Amino acid sequence: MDKNNLGELLYAPTDVLLTEKDKPQPDIMFISKERLDIITDNYIKGAPDLVIEILSPSTGKWDRVKKSRLYYKHGVKEYWIVDPDYKVIEVFTPGEKNWNLFQSYDAEVILVSPLLSGLEIQLKDIFK
Repeated sequence: MDKNNLGELLYAPTDVLLTEKDKPQPDIMFISKERLDIITDNYIKGAPDLVIEILSPSTGKWDRVKKSRLYYKHGVKEYWIVDPDYKVIEVFTPGEKNWNLFQSYDAEVILVSPLLSGLEIQLKDIFK
């Protein structure tokens, strides 16, 4: 993302202030260069453009249900769920009332973001 100058990639633990009580910490998030002003010294003020959650046995339900709803409600443009056990990434985009599955990718392909032009990731490099 850096070489294409698309924006800023941030990692947990970084709070995302959606409301006073809703402050999730995505595993990975991306803020486009046009919206870098939402990054403060202490937290992200508002929804990132892209949120990536990495599933684990203790967080799977939370990431797929509760966090997913929060991100959708507050305007995240793209949501990825990474399953490291199966080496699969599901890419979701906002639909009319909920997330739409755009595509599921395995380790053998190049993931191309539907909303973030120029973002391509060779997944075999991720799932080594």
